Amino acid sequence: MKHTLMPWERGVVFRHGELVDVLAPGRHRLRWRDVVDRVDVRPRSHTPAWQDIPTSDGVLIRVTLVVVWAVADPAMFVRTVAEPEVELHLLVQVALRTAVLTRAHDEVDPSREAIGAETLAAVAPRAVAFGIEVREVAVRDVVMPSELRKAALAELVARSEARAALERARGETAAFRSLLNAARLAEAHPALLELRALQSATTVVVNRPSTPT
Repeated sequence: MKHTLMPWERGVVFRHGELVDVLAPGRHRLRWRDVVDRVDVRPRSHTPAWQDIPTSDGVLIRVTLVVVWAVADPAMFVRTVAEPEVELHLLVQVALRTAVLTRAHDEVDPSREAIGAETLAAVAPRAVAFGIEVREVAVRDVVMPSELRKAALAELVARSEARAALERARGETAAFRSLLNAARLAEAHPALLELRALQSATTVVVNRPSTPT
């Protein structure tokens, strides 16, 4: 009996219920009673379902991750547990919960990279027992309760309004200073007012001598 494995596949061969070989990509001739489990060893991304996690200050926030992993040991992946991906999912959820529990709610979003690194460090050694290599863990989303989101939005609006009011006040102050400086200058030099009046005049009458006939 012949089996052909693609470049991204490995074949775990069982004979009479015992592991006998792990096949590399290519064409193989096996006994007709041999059982081959094909294992895809390409890297894959997995997004565990979101979970609501309490922070150290008692706020319930929603966090989701992206996990990049691949099968490193096809034989262990097939033999160790019935559903390795489910076990990996549970490991990731527990590790994420532990990382978030140590932080206040306003520290979680700025600490995305650190939380991902902590989750990876907790999961990777244990996933090896399932034949899995966890390559990367990243925090994808951090969602605060609606009340906190509304409060944050109100704070942003208040800051924008305060900046606008400050700019208006600065403009008014600058105008007042200009008027005050002009008044002081006019008081010190009255002739300037006459010059200003001449500059603002729209009609200038010029008396020309009459031409003799």
